[in-house]
Amino acid sequence: MESILRSNLHRTIMINKRFNIVIVVITFGVFFSFFTAHQGLGTMMVTVRTLHQDWIELAASLIMLSWIFEMLVLYTILKDSQHAKNSLLKAFKFQMVGQFFGAISPFSAGSHPAQLFTMKKNGIPVGEAGSMLMIKFMIHQVVNIIIFTISTLLTYHYFEQKVHYFTYLCGLGLAVHTAVLIFSVLVLINQSLTKRILAACLRMLYRIRLVKNPDVVYQKLNLEVEHFHANAVYLSKKIRVCIYASIFTCLQYAAYFSVPYCIYRSFGLHSAELWSLICAQIFLSNFMAAIPLPGAAGGAEGGFYFIYSLYFPSNTLLTALFVWRLLSYYTAISFSSIFALSWTKSKESATGHQN
Repeated sequence: MESILRSNLHRTIMINKRFNIVIVVITFGVFFSFFTAHQGLGTMMVTVRTLHQDWIELAASLIMLSWIFEMLVLYTILKDSQHAKNSLLKAFKFQMVGQFFGAISPFSAGSHPAQLFTMKKNGIPVGEAGSMLMIKFMIHQVVNIIIFTISTLLTYHYFEQKVHYFTYLCGLGLAVHTAVLIFSVLVLINQSLTKRILAACLRMLYRIRLVKNPDVVYQKLNLEVEHFHANAVYLSKKIRVCIYASIFTCLQYAAYFSVPYCIYRSFGLHSAELWSLICAQIFLSNFMAAIPLPGAAGGAEGGFYFIYSLYFPSNTLLTALFVWRLLSYYTAISFSSIFALSWTKSKESATGHQN
């Protein structure tokens, strides 16, 4: 039964992965066509070559640094596990697999399931892996809400005067992240709620014929739920681990949010302050979280054009948008796909042996 369930779930994930990759490829085609239609490929390439390469290299380094800091968040939580041999290398692998599946799925929803499967394949029990990812997710949510709130309080009057509907957009972003955090806390502390959610998921899988006997599967997974809560409570009491993970999360956000400033300086511009452009990226990232497409396609580009028109001259804005999206999204997909492909091959091989 468990091997059949794993096989069916894996098949479903692969179908969704292929579908989402098609969406990403189409999105990139539209993205690239838009720029070449408005500027011409030759003109755009000439413009890109005139940028200060030191700042572009710094922007690319900050993207990679944000991945490293996120890996260190997971490593900080993972290294206390008795199953965490070579935990630094494993954390990097888990992070990059999650990076890929998060990038190609709506709301980045594929990140944690893919990491969970990869951790299980590396000998970490599902309950323990799930609790680690839940603690990591909650730390990210708490830090993000704090950063979002502080930046809003400090720059509200400036952006409210410059950006239409800024108050409503801020309220929506804060409400979404707060609601997600509250739901996560409820799942973490309430076993009965978790079991009801699990039962509902199994009933749905039964209706679409992915599970033949949901009651039997539920009884087996029920033990994992108990392990999940036990490990989550244990990890939440390790204050030192949570503090270090929070620090690395802050550094991750600082690196990622600083990328537009580097792109701004690559054009030879210097009148805007670093803090102002960082806040603009904080608002943009939170608005993007509400867009139900892989990589917030369309909304990310429109949001960048809308908010960064306050800083970039009109003749440089499209090129800045192209460079930002290429570095922050498509480069991440390209690099992390190396790890995702190895994960896929190993899963397909394991599924074949189980069948």
